[in-house]
Amino acid sequence: MSSIDPSPVQEYNCLDCGACCGCYPIFASESDADREPKIKDEGILVENFLKTDRQAYRLYPLPFLKACPFLAETKLCRIYETRPEVCRKFEVGSEQCIRARARLGIK
Repeated sequence: MSSIDPSPVQEYNCLDCGACCGCYPIFASESDADREPKIKDEGILVENFLKTDRQAYRLYPLPFLKACPFLAETKLCRIYETRPEVCRKFEVGSEQCIRARARLGIK
């Protein structure tokens, strides 16, 4: 029986990426907006008939923006400590992460 070396685990660096912030719709809840009041200023309030417990404000896509309004030019989140729950749950290295990086040509 031959042993096969496992392929090296790919490490992903979010510090110079921001792909997830410009490839997928980003919504914030009322509790997200309570935790981070800037969401109310930068986001668009979702129409009442579309509002859910997790979707009260739309952060991306928005007119004239290529990514979430909180993604700085440095590719760092300007509200990282108080970011929306959907951003907190996004997994680095997940299939969605890899797809977003590929879409933007980030290795």
